[in-house]
Amino acid sequence: MNRKKFFLFCCISEILIISFIAIACIFEGFKFYLFYNFVYGITISLGLPLFFLYKEKQNLDAVGIKKVSCYQIIVLVIFIVFSIGGQLIPKIAAGEYIEWKVLPKALLPLVMTTFFEEFLFRGFIQIRLEKYFGSIPAILTSGFLFSLYHLGYPGFRTINDLLLLFAVGIGFAAAFKLSGNNLIVSFFVNLPNAFVTYVLKYWQFPKMTVYSSFYAGITIFLIGIVIYSYRKNFKFN
Repeated sequence: MNRKKFFLFCCISEILIISFIAIACIFEGFKFYLFYNFVYGITISLGLPLFFLYKEKQNLDAVGIKKVSCYQIIVLVIFIVFSIGGQLIPKIAAGEYIEWKVLPKALLPLVMTTFFEEFLFRGFIQIRLEKYFGSIPAILTSGFLFSLYHLGYPGFRTINDLLLLFAVGIGFAAAFKLSGNNLIVSFFVNLPNAFVTYVLKYWQFPKMTVYSSFYAGITIFLIGIVIYSYRKNFKFN
């Protein structure tokens, strides 16, 4: 994929993601999960990148799915400590009550969404941005696209939220770069942050229910099948 096609891919996929998340949030029940889990998630965030990987005859290490080294674990721990500490310490110091009880129903949906975010914005887009434009533009653009896609969520459409998400996205992108573009590291940097953010701002997220976990579980299972099938059936030299 050349620069022009890649730029077009970024623009179209971003518009589609924002649109389908916004459509999903209009509905409840099965229609929400249809547009969110399967159209936004499986089709666009996972399916489109895999389609281009296949066309370019690339293995999954081209999106950062590879073994984790000791150095990368250190990077992971450092970013988790600063990310989680930066959110929780001020709340704890102020004596604010933290609604941990809301987290269990959101665990699987957040695992699912975090994977889609990292696979697309870090694994597929950032690696190619770095190839075309260099590390710094790749980190900044990845962070920007990550923040912008949240326009699909009604609860994250203020300037303050988008600026904060831009900073957070840059942090995730920097962790990805420092880890040697390892998607597993960036996923586990993002995931604890998603858990804490949900606990602190759960009212801004789409409503989490038992059904959310059920459909997220199905989606995660499908992700596993798709990734396994790609790794097994499409091995390129």
